[in-house]
Amino acid sequence: MPKNKIIGLFFAALAGLVFPVCDCAIIPVTRRLIKKGVPTGIAIAFMLSVPIVNPIVLISTYYAFAGKLYILISRLICGVIGAVLIGYLIDLLHTGKVLKYSIQVNSCVCSCTGHHDYNHNKVKHKLHFLSDTIYHTSSETYDTGKLFIIGALISAFVQTYIPKKYILSIGQGEVYSILTMFVLAYLLCICSQTDAFIARTFLGQFTVGSIIGFLILGPMLDIKNTLMLTGTFNRRFTIKLIFLIVSICFVMAVFANYIIPLSLKIWGGI
Repeated sequence: MPKNKIIGLFFAALAGLVFPVCDCAIIPVTRRLIKKGVPTGIAIAFMLSVPIVNPIVLISTYYAFAGKLYILISRLICGVIGAVLIGYLIDLLHTGKVLKYSIQVNSCVCSCTGHHDYNHNKVKHKLHFLSDTIYHTSSETYDTGKLFIIGALISAFVQTYIPKKYILSIGQGEVYSILTMFVLAYLLCICSQTDAFIARTFLGQFTVGSIIGFLILGPMLDIKNTLMLTGTFNRRFTIKLIFLIVSICFVMAVFANYIIPLSLKIWGGI
């Protein structure tokens, strides 16, 4: 990990290019990184950016917006810069522990949950290693899965009972369109590997900045991620993080609303 903080943040934000993890599983991975001593800001930049710069996500975005390479480029740039800014600011705004107390006290040096009873200084037997792997996998699956299911149920309710026409009617204003797409990204809980195909259906009906906002906010924050964040981090940290995510993504979306049309005029379309 680079010693320079800014370089470290960008390094973490771009790690998804070689360590692809989707937004459904990134929070448990981030929790492990923090427990292993990775600086909080760098871990958060990693958590927020990886589901966006994931190669599978980039490829799906490219095919979803065929002929509109500027959407892919904008998503990548805004996602990385946004994650770096959030990681940098969260370090400034929050000091001290970030994980929930129960997670902190149940941890041991090896970053496991501390439920095994053999001496870490002894050479581990293969059977012990296998049993630990099974235990930790089942534990993570249970902790994450129950929250994921709740989020999926809420998302299904929204998609079933809120007509799309009501959402489209407020999609043309520069600010309202961004806020509307933010609400959609939060409620629909679409995996970052497929959200581009949903966003493509709104192109031409919503501003381009709101489309970019949808594509960067969704992988960072939705219902299921909120539940997992509150189950992993303490309340103060979670509130600050959610505020920063929404604020920075909004700024990025507004910025995209002005920069992308200007760039297309200069370069004649990408």
